[in-house]
Amino acid sequence: MVVDLGAIEGNYRKFRTLAPHSACGAVLKADAYGLGAARIAPFLGRLGCRHFFVADMEEGIALRDLIPSSARIYMLHGIMRGMEPAAEHHDLIPILNSREQLDAWLRHCRLRNRPLPAGIHVDTGLSRLGFPIDELQKVVESESALSDLPVVLFMSQLACAEWRDEVSRQQLYRFRKLTHLFPKAILSLSNSAGLFAGCEFHFDLIRSGGGIFGLSTSDDLDFKQSQVVRLGTRIIQCREVEIGEAIGYYRSYTVKRRMRVATASIGYADGFPRSLGNRGHVFIYGTRAPIVGFVSMDLITIDVTDLPESWTSPGTVVDLICPEQTVADMASAAKMLSDELTTGIGRRCRRLYVSAQRDDMRHQ
Repeated sequence: MVVDLGAIEGNYRKFRTLAPHSACGAVLKADAYGLGAARIAPFLGRLGCRHFFVADMEEGIALRDLIPSSARIYMLHGIMRGMEPAAEHHDLIPILNSREQLDAWLRHCRLRNRPLPAGIHVDTGLSRLGFPIDELQKVVESESALSDLPVVLFMSQLACAEWRDEVSRQQLYRFRKLTHLFPKAILSLSNSAGLFAGCEFHFDLIRSGGGIFGLSTSDDLDFKQSQVVRLGTRIIQCREVEIGEAIGYYRSYTVKRRMRVATASIGYADGFPRSLGNRGHVFIYGTRAPIVGFVSMDLITIDVTDLPESWTSPGTVVDLICPEQTVADMASAAKMLSDELTTGIGRRCRRLYVSAQRDDMRHQ
């Protein structure tokens, strides 16, 4: 897998331009959407990013020494009882999603006899994580200790920002009505898709994940995200297969003409979608070639009959994600989300980081 840091920089700067009055944070959960947080986090730190979001404590600890000490790391899953000392030690900020998490964090603050920063997440319509609105209002009104808690971030999550519909506007209305509860907190409602819902959704901080990695979908004509990811493999063997013979497990493809079939080194153990068997395509020297037979654990088989034999010798590069077939294209063919696809790409696919995509990269 080739990860283009230059494209990430371009997307990040575009996001900052589109929301000039808001900070742009980076969501790096799931190892930066499968692209490698250890390389991407310090790179974004050098670009000036000071707000990083992870799912849990393990991800946060892994980032702490990679980014500037002034940068904040927010744990979106909040805090589990017993994890409070480690969160404090590693300077991680829990996003408190429930009364139980709030009580645990307040208890730790009392034991330490010091206020420790936290974020508050309110559920405005996703019904997943976060305080219900009524419960949060009661907590703020009744919990005197909450006045001593440094709430540095107040956030919610849009359920379907891409649609720009009445549901998002209802969430905006609910969130805006609650912002007075935390007058000193940074306010954050929008993820990558929310950036395009309108400037009223931006508030103080955009939480960008898939967008800066070229994975979000936007029909905004003024925004063209740069593609960040390329994925390729190599041909191991090429063989002739006669009419009537079958290819792959369970004989799922029967040959209808004399065919040359190339076997390439990638499979579902590497995160290549099994659903692309007998229906997906790859590219060899920019020319499309169909996958025939099931995708197996480590291998795919490709019909290369119509390609020059000189293009299909062992060692030839096979492009899977490339300019001709983007992450979004492959994900759509596999009936997956783009970030679902990239987070599933396995560790056997070595990550190579470059500063700019080059046309000759497919032949390296």
